[in-house]
Amino acid sequence: MSDALVESSAESAFLDLHKKLIEKESPALAELQQVALNRFELLGFPHSRHEMYTYLNTKELADTAFGLAEDFGRVSEDFIASHIYPGCEHQCLVFIDGIFNSDLSKFDGLNATLIPLSEAMQDLQLKKYLLETAENENDVFASLSSAFSREGLVIKVGDNTQVSGPVQVLFISTGGSPVMHTPRLVWQLGKLSEVKVIEKFVGTEKGYFSNSVQDWLLEEGAGVCFTQVQADVTDSWHFSKTRVQLDRNSRFYSSNASSGTRLTRHHFEARLKDEGAELRLNGVSVLDDKEQVHNFIRIHHEAPQCISHQHFKNIVNGHARSSFDGTVIVNQGAQLTSSDQLINNLMLSNDCHADNKPNLMIFADDVKCTHGATIGQIDEEQWFYLQTRGLSAKAAKELLTRSFAKSIIDTIEFPEVVSDLNSTLLKKLEVRNV
Repeated sequence: MSDALVESSAESAFLDLHKKLIEKESPALAELQQVALNRFELLGFPHSRHEMYTYLNTKELADTAFGLAEDFGRVSEDFIASHIYPGCEHQCLVFIDGIFNSDLSKFDGLNATLIPLSEAMQDLQLKKYLLETAENENDVFASLSSAFSREGLVIKVGDNTQVSGPVQVLFISTGGSPVMHTPRLVWQLGKLSEVKVIEKFVGTEKGYFSNSVQDWLLEEGAGVCFTQVQADVTDSWHFSKTRVQLDRNSRFYSSNASSGTRLTRHHFEARLKDEGAELRLNGVSVLDDKEQVHNFIRIHHEAPQCISHQHFKNIVNGHARSSFDGTVIVNQGAQLTSSDQLINNLMLSNDCHADNKPNLMIFADDVKCTHGATIGQIDEEQWFYLQTRGLSAKAAKELLTRSFAKSIIDTIEFPEVVSDLNSTLLKKLEVRNV
């Protein structure tokens, strides 16, 4: 079957599905949905030669007939409790199949305001931002997510407010049959506010497509420490788009850990809009069998004296695939920009694959920008040295592999998340007998 036929069929299938959504209920976000749907039709389903999806094969996703969640899945309290990190028991926001569930969430002491997105659209400034963003969306999957979003959640942190303790957002997907879930979040941080957030994506059964979008809008001096854990069921699809808008002297520190699915794609888009803004992105993935993780990143330096830092590491085994497509754009006038970007890949088999495409676009003349990428195997000299110190060949290889990933994991500020990743993400390396 040709790419063109697959694209046309996929677009038609999603458009038909959207008609069923309209017939079934009166969407609370009808205007935003329609703008996003128009954009989806204009962008069209991506083909293998589309520059934003160069390293992805979306044919299997396009060939899958997804349905609407008829009855939002039921999840046991024990399952939820098993994925709430210690210290977050009283500040956890639970989404089931893309929809916020207040009964399962705990937020009485949370020093922030939670508003359904449909109600928050009464804020004309926020509405204008969301509609303009949907009109100018460049990612067809983000358009698809907004077109199918039945509701969302806006979290507002007021000026000079520091939210005590981390806030966990737990996204649980139930599958059983192919169904698409579209979680939607907007974070608004006032001047000099601060929040620490842990997000975790998990599933109870295979076959779902988690397609989330979220916006982070930081005013002057605001700070965010953000950790995202992708731990979905392997036999699922996971797509996400994260937009960040940084005002003067605001900062956004992010860490991402991925275990991979049939097809995982993280799209990260940040705009450093005013002087002194700072962005840090770290990411690590451990992949095996036919798992995939693809990172697509665009960072726009739009003002002077801003900083961006990126460091991503992938451990790839079996027939797994990873890719990194990242571009830093330094606009004219963004003098004294400091930016660095580094991607490291550790290959553990002859059949795995890793692609890297770091890129710089610089339109200012007084900047300090670097980028680099490496692809390699276990260092034979280090491996031999450890064996001379009494370790078996397997133990020495495992130690070197774990150390490679831990240099990123250990940058995460939350010890509970680090412990979780040590016992789940890195456990894959032991099971695989690296």
